[in-house]
Amino acid sequence: NVRLLLHLLEPGFFADTAMLSESIQNKDNPLFLRRLKEDLKDFERAPLFPPRKVETVKYYLSNDEKRLYNGVTEYVEKHFNRALENEKHNVTFALTILQRRLASSARAIRKSLERRYERLKELYEKGQLIQDVGYDEEYLEDLEEKERWKKEEELLEKLTSAETLEELKEEIKKLEELGSLAREVEKKEIETKLNELKKVMDAEKLQKSEIKLLIFTESKDTLEYLVEKLRKWGYSVTFIHGGMNLDQRIKAENDFRNQAQIMVSTEAGGEGINLQFCWLMVNYDIPWNPNRLEQRMGRVHRYGQQHEVHIYNLVAVDTREGRILEKLFEKLSR
Repeated sequence: NVRLLLHLLEPGFFADTAMLSESIQNKDNPLFLRRLKEDLKDFERAPLFPPRKVETVKYYLSNDEKRLYNGVTEYVEKHFNRALENEKHNVTFALTILQRRLASSARAIRKSLERRYERLKELYEKGQLIQDVGYDEEYLEDLEEKERWKKEEELLEKLTSAETLEELKEEIKKLEELGSLAREVEKKEIETKLNELKKVMDAEKLQKSEIKLLIFTESKDTLEYLVEKLRKWGYSVTFIHGGMNLDQRIKAENDFRNQAQIMVSTEAGGEGINLQFCWLMVNYDIPWNPNRLEQRMGRVHRYGQQHEVHIYNLVAVDTREGRILEKLFEKLSR
């Protein structure tokens, strides 16, 4: 926290949170001025950053996808509300992770459901109920991606809102049903979102050009799924995720610059790498933290970029998350 660091260096010299908030709210204050990237110009009055075109690609789930979405959402709601009533906040957070996996891809939700099913089944056989692990969402936000994934999986696989073993048994049965439904959807290999990605790539004429494409996702399972599909389509693909060390990430960045046409990345690619040689980006899923969304876009829309940047957000508008995101993007585009 920069403000706290400044306070340590010179107590009382810099504005505190209350003063900053008051300054922001005071529209008559002549000392407060907000500049966007698009407003910045060099000494010759030329823009420092090229235009950024952001488009929301709206789509509707297929009947099978909708059935899976409704089933998982009902499961999450039921156990979320029960955990909320009992003030089991770690359980509620674990369930929001599951909902995010659902919004990411059929592969991500299928694997998450299977892992949760297997782990809760083990706990049931041992006669155990786990409702707390001792850390919260705010703590996880500050972790490196690899460590955050590890902690999130621990939350997702262990925690339950069940108060008795009988309730846990019922939950395990429901997870088995949902896992089966997710496998059916994935086996059909007609995921609507993937088709929308293909349409974007065709519209940008990727197959017939050397234009590079950066695809972001929150889930490692979805990353692996996309790499697999894109390579089957004949594209050269590289990737970055939080499980890779610095040397591996640098190599992936160089591969993308010199060889691969497409990079698929998790949030780890939104930090510390410069990809201004690429001007086409797709958010395959949307992070719930707006700062991460801006970090993603900042990988390509940055100083040194020579082209207009095109960014596509894939949004299922017939879902709760999709409707919220659609309104958010509409406001941001005004």
